[in-house]
Amino acid sequence: MLYLWFAGNMFYGAYALADNLYFGLVIQPQLFALFTLINILQVYWYRYKLSFVRVAAASLVLCIFYAGLHVGMWKAIDAAIRRDQHKAVEFMGVLPAVLIALGFFPEFYVCVNEQSVEMSNVFIAFDILGGVFSTISLAFDHTFDYIASITYLIVVLLDLVLVAMKIFFYVRGTQGLAHKQKQGSEPGQEELVLQSKVDMRTEACADNASDPSTA
Repeated sequence: MLYLWFAGNMFYGAYALADNLYFGLVIQPQLFALFTLINILQVYWYRYKLSFVRVAAASLVLCIFYAGLHVGMWKAIDAAIRRDQHKAVEFMGVLPAVLIALGFFPEFYVCVNEQSVEMSNVFIAFDILGGVFSTISLAFDHTFDYIASITYLIVVLLDLVLVAMKIFFYVRGTQGLAHKQKQGSEPGQEELVLQSKVDMRTEACADNASDPSTA
């Protein structure tokens, strides 16, 4: 998920720069890519327990990859715009939306598997508002860029899917950490069976001890 978002923002940043969008819309994907990179490095550090040197080396490699490909795609899109190669420009404008959309599907899989959406409500709300206001800002440009709006609207749509999933899981009673904690405190089926066998053996021993004929 994070790698797809990282690459998607790299492509969209190049497209926004070549298409001369507002400065805020140009800097936005760069900041999003930066925060995504920080999350990737946190995964290396906390989950995979990599050393500081390895994390720093991975950061350097990803930054070089991002900068090199970003500049190359920016120049390529700019050349395509100047040559009126509309199909190529449209492809490069839609590609970031596809990559970012694909990045949501691992999260959807986890949510369905766990029957709960653990993504922060605040994050989802700000993500939706960011997509809405970014789309609105395109209307104040010299011409409304429909290709650029696809990236923002797809994020809004998929975030709304997460909201719908949260509501659905809440109605089913599986949403949230409280449900998981409740599940963890309740004995499982195997534990109940084992406890039942222990109780039966205890009762049998007590009956034998109290029966004089067994003495």
